[in-house]
Amino acid sequence: MKRSTKSSAWLTVLAGVVGPLSGFLLGGCGGNGSPLSIAGITQGGASRQYVGSEKCKTCHPQAYADEQNMGHPYKLNKVTNGVRPTFPSQVKSMIPNPPGGKSWNDISYVIGGYGWKARFIDQQGYIITGSSVQYNLENRTWSAYETATPEGTKPYDCGACHTTGWVATGADGPHQDNLPGMYGTWSEPGVRCEACHGGGSVHVVTQSRADINLGDGKTECAGCHNRSANLPIEASGGFIQHHEQWEELSAAGHSALKCTDCHDPHQGPHYEGAQPGALVRQCSDCHPRQASANNHLAGLACEDCHMPKASKSAIKINDFQADLHTHLFAINTNPVGKNGPGGFLTADGKFVDTSSGKGAVTLDLVCYGCHTDPLTSTGGGGSQRTLAELSAKATGIHD
Repeated sequence: MKRSTKSSAWLTVLAGVVGPLSGFLLGGCGGNGSPLSIAGITQGGASRQYVGSEKCKTCHPQAYADEQNMGHPYKLNKVTNGVRPTFPSQVKSMIPNPPGGKSWNDISYVIGGYGWKARFIDQQGYIITGSSVQYNLENRTWSAYETATPEGTKPYDCGACHTTGWVATGADGPHQDNLPGMYGTWSEPGVRCEACHGGGSVHVVTQSRADINLGDGKTECAGCHNRSANLPIEASGGFIQHHEQWEELSAAGHSALKCTDCHDPHQGPHYEGAQPGALVRQCSDCHPRQASANNHLAGLACEDCHMPKASKSAIKINDFQADLHTHLFAINTNPVGKNGPGGFLTADGKFVDTSSGKGAVTLDLVCYGCHTDPLTSTGGGGSQRTLAELSAKATGIHD
């Protein structure tokens, strides 16, 4: 087996090797579908079993090292001997002691902790619930999670998108680590190599690309980066709910794109400068005219306006900005707000309005990251601008 080269070479083999994957229903945690799984793919009569990422590292050290600095491996983190899990150095705010006066000896696993938030699992395998049990990395605050659910009763059943080789079970088990609150088992905690590439037992023997899933650059990502396939983009509290990037991209007028057209799948773009090769293509590569004809402030990046933080993972910063960039690129330049008729959301606020054929962010979500809304005096703290003024500026801004 040859050593893995940089992901630009890896991208060249992302052809349609999906085969058996295409029939799976895509869905995310909390949605109405079943999360994509590529476990148990059978090819040539041989069932592929999981071998673990350390085995992958032997022949693919660069891909392994790159992945160690992105968020995927840290979706679920084991606490060993009462010691807080470790994270890459770029993580903004290290998790303090567990909530509610608990010590690390009371915690079996941490959910997340790399990018946006962390939740905690007790020594029986149940997710800790209550009023101040979720740690938010962005502003170093604690917030509520499932307050109506008594502590010690919320099972962990999120492994389809948080672990590698997840097998869902239930109250009767079997349970990972024999913890009764773990409603499933896995090969590895976190999203590791075989979560996307499938079990590697055949590949490590044959060393053939035909015996591992190389992916199509879309299906594997969409399996977890969506909430409910074939349904509108779900919203809550004025923002898109998290892990809906696939639905957003599909409704953004860029449905022909694959995730790997822009993203290196082994590197993470979340922390600026942490992995500068994480984006393999920029907006200007496909839109050079618009990039060169920006009739606004110099220095603005395309994503500052076309990918505002209209999605929420952990917190909202203000009424117009949450903590996650949307993958809806179109901007509605009419003078309407996100909650108004013809705006960003449906009248009930539960979905993104796609009645025009695609979703679009409104100017308050785009511009009040810098400017200030004169009606609410909230926003980015810059000069106040009405929606009408914003519309006049935005119309034809790339002409």
